Amino acid sequence: MADDQKATTLEDVRRLIDEHGITTVRVTFVDNSGVTRARNVTAATFARHGITDGIPYPSAMLSVDTGANFVVPAGAGFASGYPSWLMKPDPSTFTILPWVPGTAKIIADLYTLDGDLVEVAPRRVLQRIVEELRSEGYTTRGSSELEFYVFKSVEQGIPQPSWTGINCYAEVKQQQVDGILATLSANLDAIGLGVEEANTEYGPGQFEISSTHFAGVRAADMSVYYKMAVKELMFQQGYTATFMTKPLNGCSGSGAHFHHSLYDLGGKNALADPNGEHGLSDVARWFIGGQLAHAAAVCALANSTVNSYKRLRPYTFAPAAACWGLENRMTLIRVPHARGQGTNLENRAPGADNNPYIMMAGIYAAGLDGIRRRIEPNHFIQGEDAYARTDLPPLPLTLRDALAALRADEPLVGLLGQSWVDTYTALKGNEARRYNDYVSNWEVNEYLELF
Repeated sequence: MADDQKATTLEDVRRLIDEHGITTVRVTFVDNSGVTRARNVTAATFARHGITDGIPYPSAMLSVDTGANFVVPAGAGFASGYPSWLMKPDPSTFTILPWVPGTAKIIADLYTLDGDLVEVAPRRVLQRIVEELRSEGYTTRGSSELEFYVFKSVEQGIPQPSWTGINCYAEVKQQQVDGILATLSANLDAIGLGVEEANTEYGPGQFEISSTHFAGVRAADMSVYYKMAVKELMFQQGYTATFMTKPLNGCSGSGAHFHHSLYDLGGKNALADPNGEHGLSDVARWFIGGQLAHAAAVCALANSTVNSYKRLRPYTFAPAAACWGLENRMTLIRVPHARGQGTNLENRAPGADNNPYIMMAGIYAAGLDGIRRRIEPNHFIQGEDAYARTDLPPLPLTLRDALAALRADEPLVGLLGQSWVDTYTALKGNEARRYNDYVSNWEVNEYLELF
């Protein structure tokens, strides 16, 4: 994003609206089902009321699951009357959308009519965890390696890939879809994502475009922008893009490997220690230890749909157990080669369909508990097949199992907030129950004639 399009104050937002001829502002937030909700507001209304007073939004919408089913336990219930809340925009997230003339987008925090932050909103959950880390003397930087599929069409319920074959990084394939890669890279870069690489991935029609790292909550904000941009830009070109983790049978799942670092308040990388084992500090070990100790519960946040668990399988380059290693892509936590200020960790569990705020909150909270309780990391993998080990703690196989692990994880629940965990597990539990009640085509094809 050009410097003259960046905002830090509400006055900056007003100026940018005037200077760039903005006529519509999308005021948005991500709900606990992982759906981005928006109200399109005229620029005049936004400048007059929305910037300072907020935009009204029905609180009941935080009680609907991915199928738009109303889940009463995921909220205050009918006795509350479900009053309006207010979406109050964060000026630092104001973004002019180059592919939609006259339109800008801004991310909002949710407030009650009494002026209190809504503590069960996903962005607020991450804000609290980032604040907790700062109270311990650390700031964060992170970025998700989001993979996604682009389809030409969906015929008889089967998505048709934008390119075919299994040719990860193959130039002969990438030049065939240069139009997709160039369009996405240019526009993602234009909204400030700092695009670094763009390529085809292992599945037919699958892509990955990596971006730079961002501080604190902004890392999640930028993942939200990334997903929105990809889906809109591909729709404009006649394609369908999806961050569904496993859209095709027998093909690679889409992950969102989360690279993250800790820094002390003076800006020094807190994960690095040239005198430590593997060049890692005590803090790094404990941060890894916490993520391993809470891995099953964090799966409920990093793999937030029933579909996401079809990716967490052995010999798929996705983790299947709670273990860690150096430059090991079979483990849950991979420690990349870089050291010094570049030291970072990669949590390979998240599926591409995750809610970035909740995924990052879960991983950071687990790591924070590791630091506070000095949890040493077990199950180090070096020079062996992680998938062949039978003594490693397995990751949950279903969303239902992961939700049970989350509810039982008292330290993590304490950090994330009991009221939020109750809300989230009610929503996702309803999604899991609906899935278990559904008769799939596989079942019909497998059993109809046999029994």
